Amino acid sequence: MPTTPPAAPGPLTVLPLTGLGEVREGADLPALLAEALSPLGPREGDVLCVSTKIVSKALGLRVAPEERDAAIARAAVRTVARRLHTRVVTSVVQIPSGPVMAAAGVDSSNAPDGPLLLPEDPDACARELREGLRARLGLELGVVLTDTSSRVWRVGVSDIALGAAGVASLEDLRGGTDAGGRALTVTVRNLADELAAAADLVKGKASGVPAALVRGADGATAADVPARELSRTGSEDWFRRPSLESVWVALGLAPEQEPVARMSPEPAAERIARALEVATLPRPGHGPYRARATTVREPSGGVHIVVERADASTTSLIDAATLAERIRTALGAESLGEALPEVPVRLVPDPEEDPR
Repeated sequence: MPTTPPAAPGPLTVLPLTGLGEVREGADLPALLAEALSPLGPREGDVLCVSTKIVSKALGLRVAPEERDAAIARAAVRTVARRLHTRVVTSVVQIPSGPVMAAAGVDSSNAPDGPLLLPEDPDACARELREGLRARLGLELGVVLTDTSSRVWRVGVSDIALGAAGVASLEDLRGGTDAGGRALTVTVRNLADELAAAADLVKGKASGVPAALVRGADGATAADVPARELSRTGSEDWFRRPSLESVWVALGLAPEQEPVARMSPEPAAERIARALEVATLPRPGHGPYRARATTVREPSGGVHIVVERADASTTSLIDAATLAERIRTALGAESLGEALPEVPVRLVPDPEEDPR
């Protein structure tokens, strides 16, 4: 029998909420949003996408500018990477609710009274907003709390869902069929992020519109899946550290020993020097290597690295061989972002032998 193709989706409407004004600490956010929603004629099944920033403002989640770095450190469940941009170090960290974000989402834009922190439990905030709107409007709206974020392997930023209530944040399409009648076996749609990105098209970044109503998204409120389910954490996180930091961890560096790389690969000489610095750091619980490494500049302009034993002992020979392999590994890591020129690492087994 011929397969009946899925019905075409209906029109999608995204409506900005205007007239909210600046939200201050202690504001009754459900009341403000309900009033702004009234001219739009909200309906059952609509989804209200709200910038998490105004939730943070209403809750008073702000710090003094000079406390920003300390606030980022407190908010971080773990540090994924740090990168130097001009003179500013940006920390990419996992926050308590699951997402990995630059600066733990601490944001100074549109925050005249000081940098704003993200709420620790955005899903709980979304539930409170939804309950407050239900009490005032008598409607079951979906609520998504949104924030701007970059994505791995994608240039630029877009809005994602940090919190959700009454929304099918993940829409499991497995078991259905595509337009050609083929079975869908792996497709789980991230509907909450799609709603957040659609809302951002009318909210913008500098328009003073912190919320938007999305209407006509099929199945958007058919289930209640929190936004926490959108983050790959723990064993499901395939990319817990970037390539460079992963090698540093494998070499035994403690977090406080890790250097800070720039956002774009540094000149080759800087990366070679960093590889040498990283490789010569002793592993935790071990003393310094009884060997030394020296960078030798060649007449051609290239360089090679010589590793020498500190003395004639067997321990020193083992340390020299270990250090040589650590240097080769660190150089390999530095070549992942942008290839380094060939840097031979030469082990001199006899401390009396001329290493040059």
